[in-house]
Amino acid sequence: MSSMKMKVTTRMMTRAALFGVLTFILGFIQIPIGPVPVTLQTLAVLMAGLLLKPLTACLAMLLHMLLKIVLWGASPFVSPSFGFVIAFVIAAPFLSYLTQNRNEKRVSMVFNLVIVTFLIYLIGLPYMVLVLRYYMKQTLSFVNVLMAGMVVFLPGDFFKAVLAWFLAHRLSLYSMRLE
Repeated sequence: MSSMKMKVTTRMMTRAALFGVLTFILGFIQIPIGPVPVTLQTLAVLMAGLLLKPLTACLAMLLHMLLKIVLWGASPFVSPSFGFVIAFVIAAPFLSYLTQNRNEKRVSMVFNLVIVTFLIYLIGLPYMVLVLRYYMKQTLSFVNVLMAGMVVFLPGDFFKAVLAWFLAHRLSLYSMRLE
């Protein structure tokens, strides 16, 4: 049996730190519209997935999560939005994995961005429901959960996906996949 070792380089750590902190900072730009505010964090998550290799993207989102926990202690765990933070740890490396082939057609790139966006909701919404129901003692119908936690965000998510693709495409013209 051969063991596969991953070498974590200074460059990987620097890029993970950059995207982890960027995701964290973009969380402060908020529009409060319900249990989960609108932020630009998804833009950073998608860009990390498009520009970084899977391990580096995962490390970036783990750093983002760690920053929240270090700064605010246990309170993020009982926030309706923390499920989305957990989703970022899975979504960024998954998008990176899906887009490793840089010769993909635009259609498949759009499909990958849509899949990853819905993956974020698939993980974030159930967590939001659990926190609202069992910690905040609020019950929402299925339709209200979709409205409060997803539907209102879809236009912004579309914009962030297009912007992430555009920025990543422009940046990739100057350098090969960051690693």
